[in-house]
Amino acid sequence: MDSQGELRPGDVFAGHRIEGVAGRGGMGVVYRATAQDLDRVVALKLVAPALTTDPSFRERFIRETKVAASLDHPNVIPVFAAGEEAGRLYFSMRYVEGDDLRTLIRREIRLAPERAAAIVAQVGSALDAAHASGIVHRDVKPANVLMTGRDHAYLTDFGLTKRLHSAAADTRPGGWVGTLGYVAPEQIRGERVDARADIYALGCILFHALTGATPYARESDEATLWAHLNDPPPPIGPRAPGVPEDFEAVIARALAKDPADRFGSAGDLGRAALAAAGRARAVSSERVVAVGAAAPGGRDDPETMASPGDGSSSPSTPDAAEGAPAAPANTPLPPTRLALRGLGAVRRRGPGRRTASRPKRGVVVAAAAGVLLLGAGVAALTFTADRVNDPGRRAGGPAEVVAGRLAATVGVGPRPNALVIAGGRLWVASQGETRLRLIDIKTNKPVPSAPKVGVGAAALDAGFGSVWIAKGTTQTLLEYGVKRARRIGAPITLPPGTAVSVATGAGGVWVGSRSGREAFEPQTVARIDPRAATIAGSALIQPDGVQDIAVGDGAVWVVGRERAIVTRIDVSTNDEERLVVGGDPQRITLGQGAVWVSNNDGSVSRINLKSLNIKRIPVGREPRGIAVGRGAVWVANSLDGTATRIDPKTGKVVGEPVEVGGNPSAVAVRGGAAWISLLADNAVARVNFTP
Repeated sequence: MDSQGELRPGDVFAGHRIEGVAGRGGMGVVYRATAQDLDRVVALKLVAPALTTDPSFRERFIRETKVAASLDHPNVIPVFAAGEEAGRLYFSMRYVEGDDLRTLIRREIRLAPERAAAIVAQVGSALDAAHASGIVHRDVKPANVLMTGRDHAYLTDFGLTKRLHSAAADTRPGGWVGTLGYVAPEQIRGERVDARADIYALGCILFHALTGATPYARESDEATLWAHLNDPPPPIGPRAPGVPEDFEAVIARALAKDPADRFGSAGDLGRAALAAAGRARAVSSERVVAVGAAAPGGRDDPETMASPGDGSSSPSTPDAAEGAPAAPANTPLPPTRLALRGLGAVRRRGPGRRTASRPKRGVVVAAAAGVLLLGAGVAALTFTADRVNDPGRRAGGPAEVVAGRLAATVGVGPRPNALVIAGGRLWVASQGETRLRLIDIKTNKPVPSAPKVGVGAAALDAGFGSVWIAKGTTQTLLEYGVKRARRIGAPITLPPGTAVSVATGAGGVWVGSRSGREAFEPQTVARIDPRAATIAGSALIQPDGVQDIAVGDGAVWVVGRERAIVTRIDVSTNDEERLVVGGDPQRITLGQGAVWVSNNDGSVSRINLKSLNIKRIPVGREPRGIAVGRGAVWVANSLDGTATRIDPKTGKVVGEPVEVGGNPSAVAVRGGAAWISLLADNAVARVNFTP
């Protein structure tokens, strides 16, 4: 080792014989070396001495390098050893003959779309492996993607960048500063960073590979940071003519300012890029693989966030206003609209015609009242973000918000599965019972009259002055008068199948049916004319299956049973638009300017009726029934025995879930009360709330 602390060819360090310098950077020097124990060539990186003065940092470095070494994936650069020798921290990894992606792009100017997509897909797969182990990379960039001569990509420096970055938040010699071309907005603001920051960076890499430039390159570092925070994703076409148009939607989603609007996983981004390039079919469902500190809304790592102003790291907690548990791992999750080809929504124009539409870009307004700390011509990513009008940040903390209070529990008979409120009474159906149960919603007492409908009542809805009952056992629709609770007319025969849902509106009563005893029977949605009491037109075949339906905003909304899809069917034209929601969707309702879908993955998908953008809201375990009323959305969490309230204006959970009883299922809301059926308790619960 020479006087400058650098190793020379022939030196032996920690069992490695030095062959020469392979590269240099702010983190230290990389040597080409031979590991003497196995006689193999490796890349040996020595961390810059200026970064290792903190004893706790040294311990964390060794511990987390071992975590990174545990990643076993074909696109993750293997870490062979790590430790401390002669006062220097080091780690060794596979030596890759070839260039990094940065060098490749510089040489090629732009990569062919198919090639760029293939590389990004490999990196996305590597990130999925890291996120599934709770590791966030935080410095995904072309220089950290090593390429072999056959375009095999390796992502390197896993688990190391956060500790090195936080130890060198200033701009002293040898210190680390942010890679401005690929940094996510939340990282700039000093907020909690999870897997979605890596997804943003991967989107920047895709843009760079396709166009030859980073998406927000500006004349100054300050302007680049401002662009990341405020400017919409730039179009690809003007910079790279000939790139398939479907890449525009991929980039727009990957670079969304709100992390919740990005892809659910880096692997999903990679697959979408391959689909845009025509190398693969677009996936119809997505997934979240991140766990622990890498998961959206998961447990914060003590050093994930930078303390405002000083660049040091400190513990943090999720925003208390969210009021929701962490998202489950390995579950489908698409936060925004997804195309089944590219990333726009797929529409079917009447019979057989299909067109693809591009999603509208939302206008992003960022109140960046932060202070950018600049030094040595580069921007350190440690500055104060002013949190305006955030009551949780005020002295004394926020006032406790109560979602609602359990007011009554009323026995109704075995396993109540469907509810509707009409004529001042709660109508309760149980598939195994021959009669409905009625409850006065003012007194919470059962009403003596109990309409006899026969077994098999699968679903209820009220409209056109009547209560409509869909029966799967007889495949019929029954109409009962609201006032006297007596049947009107003869049962209406439905198309073949098993009725599972009924909804009123848009000039008709709509019934969704699954395949019946014969597997070849289609899953359909049929419209019944309430005046003529007959089926109007042909039943609409649903290739994604039928789980539940709702009607509103000039459309029928169908929750798919076979795929995580909600299909919007225009009632005037029969045009269809398919939207990807959360994993295993269950129930659907409309209200407050949105469509609300409960997903078995522990979330609710909010579909904006104007933009059709989708937001995912974590709730309890295996949510089922969902209803809107009096300025609130209520969802039943079947495994938790609770009901969660959501503010429809903010899309955030209100207060803590309300404990209601065993296996809550259906939900109905009227006035300031939410009624929830309890399958395990053979009862219904009433929760009072203040709008």
